[in-house]
Amino acid sequence: MPYCRRCGAQIEENARFCHKCGTQVVNYFTPTAPIKSKPIHKDPFLLAVIGLVVILVTSLIVTVVLVVPVSPWNISESFEDKNPNVKTLNLNFDTNVGQVNVATMKIGENNVHILVKADGARGILGETDVPVTVSFDNQTVGDVLTLNSKVQLDSKFGSQAKVVVSIYLDPDLILNLNVSSTTGQVSFTGDKPTEIRYLNLETTTGTVQAHLHGNLTVAGNISLKTTTGEVHYRMSELDILENCNLNLQSTTGSVYMDLTQTRLTQGNIKVDVATTTGSINIGLKIDEVGAIIRSQVGSFGDIFAETKNFSGEKNMLQSNNYPAETNIEIDNTVSGFGDINIQANYQSDATAA
Repeated sequence: MPYCRRCGAQIEENARFCHKCGTQVVNYFTPTAPIKSKPIHKDPFLLAVIGLVVILVTSLIVTVVLVVPVSPWNISESFEDKNPNVKTLNLNFDTNVGQVNVATMKIGENNVHILVKADGARGILGETDVPVTVSFDNQTVGDVLTLNSKVQLDSKFGSQAKVVVSIYLDPDLILNLNVSSTTGQVSFTGDKPTEIRYLNLETTTGTVQAHLHGNLTVAGNISLKTTTGEVHYRMSELDILENCNLNLQSTTGSVYMDLTQTRLTQGNIKVDVATTTGSINIGLKIDEVGAIIRSQVGSFGDIFAETKNFSGEKNMLQSNNYPAETNIEIDNTVSGFGDINIQANYQSDATAA
């Protein structure tokens, strides 16, 4: 029991005052040892992950700020050749990015007129120079003009730039054309009396198309190719001076051909159409010339044909006048997945003798 701190009298437990002298009782408590808190366990792997995330997020923010397009640029340049007495043009044109449009059209006194338009934007730290270079090398020997031209876009600006190239050719010239683009559409329009000795249009990623009509003359081979994209070829009432080959090819994409020839030609036309993954679509209208269409598809493809005055199985069709004096021979091949669709019309009811 506790005792009074003044008179020494014994007092009751929990008493607040001494019953003898009235002094207030002071209670003493035995201190307890403090409870130590458990230290936080720092996982090295977790800390490393957090640090890496912080670094990546910071880098991403800095990159976006530096690369985001903020400074626009654009160019518009033209190149011409006016050498007199030119009769034949050999054109080799290539671009790594951009749409290329070629047409038979007389611009002033030019044999060739090339117009390059491009625009885009650069980031904060981008170079100040325009990221497009154009080369134009023209040489004339006798009456033959050879033109080598190239448009090159800096690869850093590929996804932010738009490039369009327009090429105008004097329709009075004999044309040998080789035009290509790595990424972009390539097209040719011949709608004036022009003689084509060679035509090659090609792209890696994009559409290739050619429209030939308007009493245009063909005296050589024609080829349209793309790796990833479609091929569109249309030809109507051409003057075919000699036997020629037409090659239409797409690896991943469909091919569309629309061919009208109702008058006799001076040469045969051999057509090869091929796809790996994509359909082949043939529209054919003929008279006087004959035609045969052979088709082959893969295991998962089929052949569909609508014909008039044609006979045979759908994989081997021929006009009722085949073989004629001159003929169109078409071979269709789908080596992977895709169908072949044919619409063929021989306008006359005549039958070959």
